[in-house]
Amino acid sequence: MSKTKQLLLFSLLFMFCWMNAVSQQLNYTVTTIGKHTDEVLGVFVNEANTKFASCSLDETIKIWSLPEGKELMTLKGHLGAVYNISFSGSDQLLVSGSEDETVRIWDVQTGKELKVLRGHTGPVIGVYFSQDDENSMIASTSFDKTVKLWDVASGSEIKTLRGHTEATNNVAYSYDGKTIASCSDDSTIRVWSTELKATEPIMVLRGHNAPVLTVLYSFDSKKIASSDANGEVIIWDAKTGQIIRKFKAHNDLVQDVSFAEDNKTLVTGSLDKKIRLWDTEGPFLLFEADLGVGVWSVDLVSDASILVAGCEDGTVKLLKKSIASQKGKKK
Repeated sequence: MSKTKQLLLFSLLFMFCWMNAVSQQLNYTVTTIGKHTDEVLGVFVNEANTKFASCSLDETIKIWSLPEGKELMTLKGHLGAVYNISFSGSDQLLVSGSEDETVRIWDVQTGKELKVLRGHTGPVIGVYFSQDDENSMIASTSFDKTVKLWDVASGSEIKTLRGHTEATNNVAYSYDGKTIASCSDDSTIRVWSTELKATEPIMVLRGHNAPVLTVLYSFDSKKIASSDANGEVIIWDAKTGQIIRKFKAHNDLVQDVSFAEDNKTLVTGSLDKKIRLWDTEGPFLLFEADLGVGVWSVDLVSDASILVAGCEDGTVKLLKKSIASQKGKKK
């Protein structure tokens, strides 16, 4: 056997052993903590890791405590399915987007509806707060193919971004506040400047071969993660638009992804009933669980010790890392 083949076999054996060790080290306990009366389409953990929100086809939003998973309140006001939610950077406000074509802003402490933003001419699929402490801006996407930016203080529409040729599915602010990214059924991601006078995309990212369902920045704003209807995930360089990694994450559509604070650990959920945790620098599969039901939405606390899943049957599930896994991580 040649030295090249020996080295290749050794590398493959090392990789197999490493992945096996990691998968044995990480273990999460799955608990169903509550239930909407219809499918849970979105979940979002706040910056402080003390609460998360969920939204549903049942037209409601629920806020839950972390790490306990206690239901704190139910927010009502939308007149259609609530597709997406986002906490503000200060954790004081929550924004939601709905089939009723509105964007709504809520007070997290009281549950009071503060503003109703109207301007989209189709269901609002994606919403995202700017992550500054001033709670200044909101971005939204819709089946009307547009991306809109809103001023939170006045509740007024600042600008409308056009360019997607099909429905826009989701949107995210970068954490440095300089750009937003939107994704669409047209299989592209468009990156836009948050400068108010800029209306043309900075970049159009092409690499997916199916509708792109979600897009999200890493906490350092250096990467963008996206997922599609074929179950593929792409990690992009946020500055250049180049593909860093592309991998088959699931055997069905991946509606949601989320980064941990290390900017490389990524959670994904799919209608194939699996929730998976990845080291995207590999990509290596760190953990997976079959929840027995399709997963529409996922998020995680900063250190990935708790995963949150919103499911097709209306249940909300927490996956908590076992004590043995946490001890193993410290060694």
